[in-house]
Amino acid sequence: MLTVDHIEIIRRKVLLDGDSQREVAKELGHSRKTVAKALEHPSPPGYRTKAARKSPVMDPFRAIVEAWIESDKTAPRKQRHTGRRVFERLRDEHQFKGCEGTVRRFVARLKAQQPKEAFMPLAFDPGEEGQVDWGEAKVVQNGTERTVQLFCVRLSHSKASFAYPYERATMEAFLDGHVRAFAFFGGVARRLAYDNLKSAVIQVGKGRSRQLNERFKQLRSFYLFETRFCNVAKGNEKGDVENQVKRCQRTYLTPLPVVTSIAGDLAEKLEADCRRDLLNVDDRQTLSRGQLLEKERAAFLPLPAAPFLACREEATRVSKQLLVRFDGNDYSVPTEQAHRACVVRGFVDRVEIEVNHEPVAAHRRSYEDGSFVLDPVHYLKLLERKPGSLDNARPFKGDKWGQELGAMRKELEYRQPGGAGTKQFIGILQLALTHPVEDLKRAVGVCVSRRAYGLAAVVNVLGNEPRRESPRLDLSERQELSGVGDGVRSLSAYDQLALEPACGPTVESAELACGELACGELACGELACGELVEPVEQAGEVLS
Repeated sequence: MLTVDHIEIIRRKVLLDGDSQREVAKELGHSRKTVAKALEHPSPPGYRTKAARKSPVMDPFRAIVEAWIESDKTAPRKQRHTGRRVFERLRDEHQFKGCEGTVRRFVARLKAQQPKEAFMPLAFDPGEEGQVDWGEAKVVQNGTERTVQLFCVRLSHSKASFAYPYERATMEAFLDGHVRAFAFFGGVARRLAYDNLKSAVIQVGKGRSRQLNERFKQLRSFYLFETRFCNVAKGNEKGDVENQVKRCQRTYLTPLPVVTSIAGDLAEKLEADCRRDLLNVDDRQTLSRGQLLEKERAAFLPLPAAPFLACREEATRVSKQLLVRFDGNDYSVPTEQAHRACVVRGFVDRVEIEVNHEPVAAHRRSYEDGSFVLDPVHYLKLLERKPGSLDNARPFKGDKWGQELGAMRKELEYRQPGGAGTKQFIGILQLALTHPVEDLKRAVGVCVSRRAYGLAAVVNVLGNEPRRESPRLDLSERQELSGVGDGVRSLSAYDQLALEPACGPTVESAELACGELACGELACGELACGELVEPVEQAGEVLS
C-alpha cells in the first residue's frame, strides 16, 4: 500500500525532475497504474468498491426486509422491527435458514443507508416564544418514594427556565403552572409552543388543525398569547423545554430529594434551582440568562391586574347526604344546601363549592381515590334533628373535636343518664355554628379543668372569658375636665355635659388627678354619657 512518502517521491520525479512514468515505475518497482494513481491523488485515496458486496444468504430476502423497514417509518417508535424480530419473522414466515447474527448485521447496514433527518438552526427574538411541557421525576416524601409531575417552561431567547411540582398533571395544575410561570418571568411570551398534550388539545386534525380544550382557550384569551403546536411525535420541535425537563431530572432532582411537602419544600427547591440557573452564561453569549431575561421583559405581553382563576369547574348537585363529588372524592356542604344545584371549582390545593353564585363550602383538595373530606360543622343542624346518629355518623367518627369535648361528653352522659347528657352535649356542639371551633374547644377545656360540666358553663365562658378591659373615656379634647394642678375644678364644667349630645360608642382612657373616670363614673355618683345619675351639689362647689 502506498504511503504519503511514496506518493511524494513519485510526484517529485515525474512533475519536478521530468522523468517519465515508465522510468519512475521501473526505478521504484511500481506498476505504471500505481504511478498514474499517485499523480492523480496527492494523498492515498483508500480502497473503493466498484459494486456492492454480495450477500448470498440475505440477497434473496432483501426486498422483504427493506419493505419491513420502510413500513417502520410510520409505526410507533417503540413498535418497530429490530434485528432479532426480523430474524424471527424470516425464520417463521419465510423458512430462512441463516443465523441471527447475519440478519442483524444486514439490518444494521440497511438502516445505516436510510436518509437521516436534517435540522434547521433556529434563533428567536426577545419575548417571541416560550415552550411548555410536562415531565416527571421521583422524590422521597415522608420516607416513601413517589412520582411527581413537573410543569416546565423555558424561554427560547434568554433560556430562562421555570419548573413547579404537582401531584398530578391535571387541567387545573396545567392552568396553575401557567399563572406561576408568568409571575416568575414577570410577563407573558407572545407565543407559547406545546406538543399535543391533552390539557390543551382535545383532537388533532390535519396539518396544523387542532380542537382545543375550552378552558385552555379561556386561558389564552385572558393572557392573549398565541400558540404553536408541534407535529405528532415531534418533540424536537420544542427542544428547549425538552432539555429543561432533562435538567430537572438529572440536575435539580439528583440525588432523589427528601421532602415533606410537594407544594412546600420541593417547590421552593425547584424555584431556587431555576433562579440559580439565571446566573449561567450560555455558549456564544456574553450576558447571563438573568440579564437576557431583564432585556426580554420589555418585549413581553403585560400581566393583567389579577391572575387567571386556575381551576376546573363542574356543575353538579348536592346529594341527600350533603356531599358533592369532584374528581372521585366527596366533599361536604352545610345542611341547608341539600339537593341543590351547585358549581364545584377544583384548584390545585382546594375545592370551593358555590350555590346560587354564593360560596357555601371550601375544603382542602384530596388526591386520594374515593375519600371523604367532611367538615363536622356542616352536619350540626342535621345532628340536632337526628341525635341518634352521633356515634355512627361519618363526619363525627374519630377524634374530630379533641380530648376536651370527649371528656365533656363522657362526664355529661355519666351525670345525666337516659339521653339527657347526650342531648346537652349536642347542644354544646351546636355552639360551633355561632362561634369559631377553636374558641369552643378552649371554652370546653376551661370548663373541664374547673369541673363545670354543662351547656350553661360553656356559654358563660364563651361570653365572658377572657375578660375584656373596661373602656375609658377619652378627655384629650376636653382640657377643662382633664387632670390639672391639684385636681380641683368647678363642678359647673360637669353640669355643661348634660346639655351636650350623648357620647359615641368609643370610649378611651383618661385619668383625672383626683381619681379615675371610667365610663363617666365619679366618686359622688355615676356619669353615664353626660347624664348625672345622682344630682351634684350646687355649681361652684369643688370636688376634691
